Amino acid sequence: MMLDYQKWVSSPKFWLGKLRLIAITSFSILQLGIFGCTESPINSTTSSDSPANALPNSIIPEMVEVPAGTFLMGSTDVPIAHPEYTLELPTYYIGKTEVTNAQFRPFVEGDGYTNPDYWTTPGWQWRQKNTITQPLYWDDSTWNGDEQPVVGISWYEAVAYAHWLSAQTGHEYRLPTEAEWEKAARGPNGLIWPWGDDWRDGLANIEEAGHGVTLPVGSYPDGASPYGALDMTGNVWEWLSSTYKDYPLTVENEWGESYLNQWQEDGTIVSRGCSYNCGRSGSRAAFRSSSDSNVAYNHFYELGFRLASDSPPE
Repeated sequence: MMLDYQKWVSSPKFWLGKLRLIAITSFSILQLGIFGCTESPINSTTSSDSPANALPNSIIPEMVEVPAGTFLMGSTDVPIAHPEYTLELPTYYIGKTEVTNAQFRPFVEGDGYTNPDYWTTPGWQWRQKNTITQPLYWDDSTWNGDEQPVVGISWYEAVAYAHWLSAQTGHEYRLPTEAEWEKAARGPNGLIWPWGDDWRDGLANIEEAGHGVTLPVGSYPDGASPYGALDMTGNVWEWLSSTYKDYPLTVENEWGESYLNQWQEDGTIVSRGCSYNCGRSGSRAAFRSSSDSNVAYNHFYELGFRLASDSPPE
């Protein structure tokens, strides 16, 4: 994977994009000096400065299909997941694993932190105010292995990465909703754990596994969900697009500009999946968590994300 990335950054397409970005940035600075303009996020999911399909396939997260149909959501055994109910979703696709450091690297080394097109309005303001240029633990060897999930990122950065990847590939990616994540983890019948209703040792990177750190994604292939998604329990908590609400949920658009831009310093965003630091009870696939008042500001070494899409990548 690293070799593919090195080939990409050495390619003419990559450096052409860089030259275009330098030219655009210089023009923006000139505008600022002449007209007194200020930066304003465009919040577009596409960018004319990024050639479609410029990334090598190994950098693009693999997706698995979750077919349309009803599924059982919630649990009578998990107090914060009451009540248990049935919900219906159309077909969608979800990341087979969490996004890795290797997959996030082109966002960092490209224009991910310098192009406001990828960011929500409050997210771009937060990035500028705090001079954010990379994930919090990006230079920490404990967390920055190529195949480890990227951690130390805010919800804003996860959203920006999805927009950036959409611009690079011409295919729209987003964060999963809470309902999508739960169906992908538990299947149509509401399994307790991704692999079934009985606990089995050695199928997830949780506290009792004893690693005390994130592992390369997909380290427990036998712990796959019914749809083939890996690490749906353990390794890292995962940012979702959903705000924390009482059950039952209804299906709604959680990727529109107005929805994404409402999250500033209040409200709660859901995270699911538990981490390497969770006990067995917290690793149940119905278990819910969220960030509190500083909704997108939390940079945890236990928090990453995976992607979703409405259609299969080409």
